[in-house]
Parts: sequence; C-alpha cells; structure tokens
Amino acid sequence: MKNEARIIRLICLVLMLISVLGLQIGHAQEFPTKPITLIVPTAPGGSHDLTARAVASVAAHHLGQPVIVQLKPGGGGAIGSDFVANAEPDGYTLLFGGPTWNTTPPAVEGRSKGPDDLIAVCRINYNPTVIGVRANAPFKTFKEMIEWCKANPGKLMVATLGLWSGTDFFWKQVNKLTGITVRAVPYEGGGAAMTAVIGGHADTTNGMTTVFLPYVKAEKMRIVAVTDNHRDKVIPDVPTVKEGGIDITYIMWRGVLAPKGTPRPIVDKLTAGFKKISEDPAFVSMIQKMGDDVQYLGPDEFTKVWRGDYEAQKEVGKMFRNK
Repeated sequence: MKNEARIIRLICLVLMLISVLGLQIGHAQEFPTKPITLIVPTAPGGSHDLTARAVASVAAHHLGQPVIVQLKPGGGGAIGSDFVANAEPDGYTLLFGGPTWNTTPPAVEGRSKGPDDLIAVCRINYNPTVIGVRANAPFKTFKEMIEWCKANPGKLMVATLGLWSGTDFFWKQVNKLTGITVRAVPYEGGGAAMTAVIGGHADTTNGMTTVFLPYVKAEKMRIVAVTDNHRDKVIPDVPTVKEGGIDITYIMWRGVLAPKGTPRPIVDKLTAGFKKISEDPAFVSMIQKMGDDVQYLGPDEFTKVWRGDYEAQKEVGKMFRNK
C-alpha cells in the first residue's frame, strides 16, 4: 500500500509539472497579446529616454504589440528599478536598465536592483560617457579641471543621478586617486543634470556624447574628457581621462531587463523581437543620428558582462565602505 501511495503521489507530481510547463509554453506561444510597458527610471531628455523612444518607434512590427515608454524617475533610478523587479513576471513590464542604477548602487550600497533581482533580456548598446562642463568653466581640459579642484577644494559641483550612481561612483574614485574634493548634487536624470550645468547650477556632469553635442555646438557646454580606454570617434580631438593622468573608465550600457521569475520561453520571445529591433534599418539610423552605435548582446552573454561588472564594482566599493 505504501508503494502504491508513493507511485500515486509521484504520478500526481509529474502531471502537475506537465500542466505547469504546458501552461508556460502556451502563454509563451500566445505572448504578447497586449502592449508591453518599458520603464525608463529617469527624467525625460536623457540618452536612455531617447533610445527607449527609438526602440518603441519600431517595436510593434517586430514584437507584435506596441511598446509604451513610461518614465519613473527618482531615487537615482531605484524607483523604476524596484517597480519592475516587483512587477508580475509575465513579460509585459520591462526595465530599460543601465549600470547607473542596476550595477553600481546594488553592488556598492545594496540599493536599487541588480542581477540578483532582474533577468537580462538583451543589451541594446553601450557607450563611454564623456565629461561635460559649462561653456564658461575656468578649465578647458580634464587635467586643468583636476588642477583647479586642487587649488579650489570643495568648490566643483558635480551633477549626478544620486548617491552611488555611476557618475557619483566615478567621481568618488577620482577623489580617492587624486586627493581632490568635489560636491555631488543629485538629479533625477541625465537631462536634468545637463540642464543644471547649462544653467550654472552645477559645473560638470557625465553623460552621452549624443546628448551633449547639440549644446556643445550651441556653445553652451564643452566636453573635456572621454571615460573609455580610447577616444570617441565622434569627438576624436577630446582626450580620455586616462590621457589626463587618471586610470578610470566608466561605460554606460542600455539594456532590457525583466522581473526575476519571467519564464524563459517568454524571455526568448522578447529576445528575438528586440534582436530584430536592433537590426531594423530605421532604428539603426535613429541611433546613429544620435551619434551612437548598436551593440546587441543576447541574454546569456549580456548576463555574463553585467554580472562581471557587478562583482568587480562590489570589490571596488569595499575601499569606500571600509574607510
């Protein structure tokens, strides 16, 4: 009798698993049946907002449903990230993620959401940031900026996206390596930070070449350095931070993330759709007009890159926490 009872329980368990798997596969085959919401956790006007809207402009053709861009700024990207991490894992609520809120804050401070809380769907592209300053700043190069900071301790005001955001973390490392002191002022997005610099409420911020260039051409801003190991082909005359004497890089990626627990069949369907979006000539043209390139990565490769950066920043963060 005991053996028969065990066999019956085992059969019931197998049938239940088959039912669940069948339900997931059925949902994945039907997915999507309604619009998909793409959360951008910043204020309007920044590179994430602009890129997300370029994605949305061609999404319906490749995903079968429109993508609706919804801004949820605040908390240095944490509010939008938390919203998606806590959403139903059904593929209909996604995050347009980036390291400023999905790598540095969770790695260093345990705030916002990282690779333990969200699933990578794909990376759309990545770029080094550049350091922009107001046009009448008293320095023309990054090296001159550092020298000015040494002569004027605590006077440089840096517009960031919040405590332990990518920009904040970058400048914390600069402070530690050079001995300077800057004042960090938090804003809700790259657009707001840039506006603060142009308006004279801050002296500098990190951002995308694409976002800064119109204001550089209008002589409202100046770009003093690139935060990659090599110069930006769009502005080849601007040196890197490393050329200015400090070995620090900071790369901004833009990628699609889903709540943890989203079934892999749904993730695969989203991945296939976003891959087609990344290859769409109209989308590629929009991105290139912004001065960017598309550098698509699928979920597995993107997860490795994201997790690697997360673990590396955890280690770097220890030098600040253990002071």
